[in-house]
Amino acid sequence: MVNKIKETIARYDMLKKDDVVVVGVSGGADSIALLHAMYSLKQELGIAVHACHVNHNLRGEESKRDEQFVHDLCDSKNIPVRFYSIDIKADKHESVEERARKLRYECFEKLCSELDAKLATAHTASDNAETVFLNILRGTGTKGLGGIPPVRGNIIRPLLRCTRDDIEGYCKDNGLEYVTDSSNLSDDYTRNKLRHRIIPLLREFNPSLFEAVSRMTSAVYDDNLLLEKIAAEAKAIAQTDDGFSCEKLSELEHPVLCRVVSGILSENGIEPSALRINECVEIIRAK
Repeated sequence: MVNKIKETIARYDMLKKDDVVVVGVSGGADSIALLHAMYSLKQELGIAVHACHVNHNLRGEESKRDEQFVHDLCDSKNIPVRFYSIDIKADKHESVEERARKLRYECFEKLCSELDAKLATAHTASDNAETVFLNILRGTGTKGLGGIPPVRGNIIRPLLRCTRDDIEGYCKDNGLEYVTDSSNLSDDYTRNKLRHRIIPLLREFNPSLFEAVSRMTSAVYDDNLLLEKIAAEAKAIAQTDDGFSCEKLSELEHPVLCRVVSGILSENGIEPSALRINECVEIIRAK
């Protein structure tokens, strides 16, 4: 597993000497394996490693148990760790999962900003495959088929080519203990239903499902990077003193124009939904 991590870090140029890395640690197997691996590689990579745990306060005593577990582990290894406690209130516009994720990343980014650090999250090849299938169910474009990006801003995902089997084997080989989030065992959430019901069926067709999806997402991710680069160049050419030239935009190929429009919407605080992008493209083509 360590070789997969080092290969992923090198391929996507995730880290440089003297970087500070904050590892998001829930206490589960994935994040414990990531923390242990990054800490073990810190001298080889020339990096400093910190940990961060966010208590979502959603599971009562179990949430307190997880926090204490991370505290004891980091204390035993002399790993600097920061703890945050958040209150997730109901929001009609967001699910509990979405709200928790948003607040969690706000905590991570607060610490990373303070330390001028990169954030390492424990997303695995298994998580990546689940994300791809969820995106397909929502009618995704090629960006969604690229799955979880290995690098996004200051966020890196060193475990993205490692499967849960890799993780469990690593924990066993290194005598690592971890906690289990009981909410991951239920089928109350869409991702859990996919994980527990659909993925096992797909693996009957292809036992190497996670590796196959990883190969696909790597290829699509690289293609998207190229298209984003082309779109950025096209956007610069079409920009004028008071906006953008519809004439020049209308000359762009459809995939490039869609990316340009998506970028413009995002820069103006507008969610770049497929519907909005298509409406803007139609207006541009009509002029």
